[in-house]
Amino acid sequence: MGVKKETDLIYMDFIDITDSYLGDLIEDVVTRFYSELDLSDEYGELLEFISSKMIEGLFGKESTPDPSAYESKLRRLVGRSNRTKLMNVISYLISQYISSTREENE
Repeated sequence: MGVKKETDLIYMDFIDITDSYLGDLIEDVVTRFYSELDLSDEYGELLEFISSKMIEGLFGKESTPDPSAYESKLRRLVGRSNRTKLMNVISYLISQYISSTREENE
């Protein structure tokens, strides 16, 4: 995972940034396609999972970027021309989250 959890304050910054830029999109995708997820119970864990995967995808597995660099990349990705692509990425990450939580529960 690209973000080191030891730096909790910075780690929370990444989650807050993800929520700010992708939160509505995440909720929209879950509502449309993943009714088995209870956002009131799992949103925090889902947001943490998506944040770590987005950082890993944008910066590499071993990198811990500055939160402002992450925010800058998300800001560019959220543009209208990327909405469909971003929905597909979010949907894929949600499916990965569901798979990983099912494996943990079995």
